[in-house]
Amino acid sequence: MSLFTLTVLQATVASLLAGWLLQGLLHLAQRRWPVLAAQRSVWLGAQLVLAAAFVLPLLPDARQLSVVPELSVPVSLAGAAPGVALAMDAPAAGLPSGTAWLTLVPAAWGLIYLLGVACTAWRWQRGRAMLRTLLELAQRRRLHGMDVLEVDAPISPMLVGVWRPRLLLPAHLAQFTPEQQQLVIAHELTHARRHDPLLLLLATMLQALLWFNPAARWLAGKLAWAQELGCDRQVLAGRPPRQRQQYAAALVRQLGLQTQPLPGLAFGGGRMAERLVLMRNGQDRLPPALRALTALLLCAIGAASLALQPALAWTVAATPAAMLAAPATASTAWRNPLDVMRVTGFFGVVRQLTPHGHSGIDLGARRGTPVHAASDGIASVSEDARLGKAVRIDHGGGVESLYAHLDRVALTTGMAVTAGQAIGTVGATGLATGPHLHFQVTRNGRLQDPQQWLDGLDANASARALRMRKEQFGR
Repeated sequence: MSLFTLTVLQATVASLLAGWLLQGLLHLAQRRWPVLAAQRSVWLGAQLVLAAAFVLPLLPDARQLSVVPELSVPVSLAGAAPGVALAMDAPAAGLPSGTAWLTLVPAAWGLIYLLGVACTAWRWQRGRAMLRTLLELAQRRRLHGMDVLEVDAPISPMLVGVWRPRLLLPAHLAQFTPEQQQLVIAHELTHARRHDPLLLLLATMLQALLWFNPAARWLAGKLAWAQELGCDRQVLAGRPPRQRQQYAAALVRQLGLQTQPLPGLAFGGGRMAERLVLMRNGQDRLPPALRALTALLLCAIGAASLALQPALAWTVAATPAAMLAAPATASTAWRNPLDVMRVTGFFGVVRQLTPHGHSGIDLGARRGTPVHAASDGIASVSEDARLGKAVRIDHGGGVESLYAHLDRVALTTGMAVTAGQAIGTVGATGLATGPHLHFQVTRNGRLQDPQQWLDGLDANASARALRMRKEQFGR
């Protein structure tokens, strides 16, 4: 099981809890301040907070956002942790029965989530295909000084497209009075000026991402409602009561003529009774203080949902020492890579800088201390941002040793080396907190515990290194 699928499951639960909290608080806020219903920024902001609660924990450095203790997952359950190949395969029968679900539920949910996203995208594409069919059947005509598309279908007047929206009108609009036609067209053009098609696309993408969350669908509906109310308010601003009545009559007539709703910004959408009352009485604007309070509330919920999620990390600490695969005995005795050995970090130990378990051993030494080959082999030299200057020696039989963070390298790739030969000096290149040698052993590409290849490590280890190993491995 991948740690990523477990993180997806955790992010899903966090998103559901955040959605429940957002929906409850915004429902209460709207009952107290009805003017919130027409505020696009409130409902779009809530959707973005909900998406952040789901997406940000999946990012590589998300653990730094958490303020709760890190939750460690046993390596036998975390399986394929990224970037590390382990020589410690735990048999399935050795898993505790109480945690067996960890190997199945996250992987199953990951598959279900992907299927849900695909299904949501398919439904959206199907709706867009219906719109394209209508556009193919539509005819261009000029109405009230504008070029529009007209189709003989029982639909609502609507905008089609995001970057260059086109006005699609039903043929039955000819039955409306000229004044009603102008008001309907003004409504759709107001959507275009407010960039509502772009916001609708963003809301659709967020809904596909959060298809499993009922709060996401609720917020998307609230956003669409706020877009309609906002257009009503702008179109009717400053108009006399007679035109308000004509606008309301056009809405009622349109609802009676349309049949199936289509994806898009349609004039006939929304709850008719509430909308007619708002047309008659007018809409208030959101006070700046309430706008600021709402923004702070959304930010607080988003920050809390991220900070209170425990960061997941796999650890070899929960893997019994008996599970470590012992390597075959080396064909010749290996010598220590330093003349004076001082182990400051053992293999597999989890520390702040090695949250996935230490892949080798750390040997403390002064900068410039000579480093020797542990056994005969063929050397290859490399340098990167993580290991710094490094030498890897192929000893044959699939066994390799690695010497990292070197200050200077005394050979080139392809050179044959013998046990004890100087290959470089201790340094602090790459991701190193100070001068030391990182010594690592692999067999057939799988990490090995260097303690089974080198002698006397316990006798030459620091008290802190021994204590950390005992705390995590019990030995």
